[in-house]
Amino acid sequence: MAKSRRRRQPQPNARTVSRSGDPRRRALAATVNAHTDPVERAAARIAATVAGLDPSDPMQVPSLPPLFVDVVAAEYLLPAERCLDDCMALAHAYAQLGIPAQVRAAELTVTDRSAKTSITYGTLAPRWENGMIHGHTVVWLPTLRCLVDVTAEQFPQIAVLDGGPVIIVCGPDDGAAGRIQTRRRNTLLAYALAPPETTAALLEHPVPRAAADDYRRRGLNIASAVMTIVAESLPHDSIGLIPHRRAAALIEAIRPLPQHETSAGDRCFLLPGANGTPTVARLDQIPLPAGTPAAAAFPVGPSSR
Repeated sequence: MAKSRRRRQPQPNARTVSRSGDPRRRALAATVNAHTDPVERAAARIAATVAGLDPSDPMQVPSLPPLFVDVVAAEYLLPAERCLDDCMALAHAYAQLGIPAQVRAAELTVTDRSAKTSITYGTLAPRWENGMIHGHTVVWLPTLRCLVDVTAEQFPQIAVLDGGPVIIVCGPDDGAAGRIQTRRRNTLLAYALAPPETTAALLEHPVPRAAADDYRRRGLNIASAVMTIVAESLPHDSIGLIPHRRAAALIEAIRPLPQHETSAGDRCFLLPGANGTPTVARLDQIPLPAGTPAAAAFPVGPSSR
């Protein structure tokens, strides 16, 4: 669980990254806003993303894992301060889909452009104290130049905007000044990422090391759920348009397979058995065609920013 350090700052002069002018995104927002229940709103974001983004869009599949985590959090009323746990699980999920992911400590400055006030959460020098992190973490997808903040709504200034997880796709020049930015309504969100080495040291603490198996298990379940959603939502002839080759192969492979939930609550699939008895298989045990890319390395590596 994360405990964030807050401090007031003057309003930054920053450029935002935004796609709010896209009419498809405005239509998706209207679809989500039609729901008032938090679980239904979170689920509507998934449906809107699948329906509103073309399968060839490199961000369709990567946008779904944090949105699915948001549904689970809303359904089970999970505590807001869970950023490291969710980031670790997400990084494992992305790895299974063949998408490199880094867990990164981050500093987030939230600026109300109307009131001209700013508040900062997290720090570029996080630390452990009494089993809790003083700081904030996000997931950075280096090959897509995308930042994912799945627990951004733990901060009240963002929660009130009710926009779900923060997903920022950076342009070629974005982040050159050390900030990755986006805007929600009249609120500016500006992230600074700590070096990978800082997060690597953070993850060497006994708390995340003890939870390593659970992070991987959660990541597999998230990836399995997302692949199932896409397999059930997209027409068969659209799967070949997905630019993430491992994800596309997984979707193709699980489409005909029955789903199976273990007694521990894990999402698995039933493979045909030699004697007619099906075999229970996790997502990472599904046979894939020769030449399918392997799962990506996990979780912290050299930055490609």
